[in-house]
Amino acid sequence: MPINAVIALALVASGDTPVPQPSAQLQTLVLSSGYQANIQRLFAALPADVFQRCPALVAPASTVSVLSPPAFAADGYPISGAWKQSFPVRGCGNDTTINIFFEGQPNEKIVSIVAVPGDTHANLTLQADALRYVRVAAQAAAPGCATPHVRHTRYDGVTDTARRAWRETWYVAACGRNVEVPVTFIPDATGTTVTAGVPRPVG
Repeated sequence: MPINAVIALALVASGDTPVPQPSAQLQTLVLSSGYQANIQRLFAALPADVFQRCPALVAPASTVSVLSPPAFAADGYPISGAWKQSFPVRGCGNDTTINIFFEGQPNEKIVSIVAVPGDTHANLTLQADALRYVRVAAQAAAPGCATPHVRHTRYDGVTDTARRAWRETWYVAACGRNVEVPVTFIPDATGTTVTAGVPRPVG
């Protein structure tokens, strides 16, 4: 079943911060055949543990969140700016959201990065940091698994208002085993500390 790339405007990020509305040029780009072909290519490369295909697959409209308003060349391709497109999928045993980040380049090439699925509040840098710890935790729960994949992330809320710390649960497919890993993010003046808790086998 093709993934629906129709825009549905994302008005809120991180709970209460308004984000720019996608411009008409960005909406046109997202609906273009070349852009959607790239989306199909990115989905085709996802591990089966992350994006499962079945006759019951449902893919509602995606949302586009503008991270940095893009500028466009005369031919309609972005030369700057960044945005995130989120694709909810359900019905095949792994209800989640596939998140893809895009960045326009001066040479009119678009950088595409498939991020961790689900509703994590971590940016790409924090996702990469957390992923290292989560993989180690998952491998402890599933010894011998060399390629655990994060299937979904759930935002569990703020744990320390003063420090703006929050907690998430990362769901990992580890070579036939399903594992939950609690992850805590604690911002401070120098950055954000990421810790992974004790993994819990599920299912």
